[in-house]
Amino acid sequence: MPDVRSPGRVDIRDLGQLLHQRRSAANKSLRQVMVEMDNALTASTLQRIEKGAVPEPKNVPVLARWLQIPVEMVTWPGDATGEGAPASVPDMVEVHLRADKNLAHEKAMALSRMFRLLYEDLASGNEVPLMNKPRRR
Repeated sequence: MPDVRSPGRVDIRDLGQLLHQRRSAANKSLRQVMVEMDNALTASTLQRIEKGAVPEPKNVPVLARWLQIPVEMVTWPGDATGEGAPASVPDMVEVHLRADKNLAHEKAMALSRMFRLLYEDLASGNEVPLMNKPRRR
């Protein structure tokens, strides 16, 4: 069973494992699930999610509906309280990068780390040299 981080809540990162468990228990193929979801997600997308990819935010309601989980019970990284507290901006960016099918997992995580470091520096008021800033001579 997935690690549900708050009682009654399901972490978005656990949807793939839940999808796989329910699909296997029902003895259904990815294509059958795709049809049951009115082709909202492709079989290859479902497979990526089952293998650990974080679903794109727009796909979460479709997955939650098929899994019979109220979408408001799905939590995001950084929402440790499960009380509806918003995830941090770097956490949300990480979810989007991990969901990008054009990026390999390692590349998405590298971008996420770079964004998080830059975000934290700028949010704390540190001066960060930017490429388009004129150089002093």
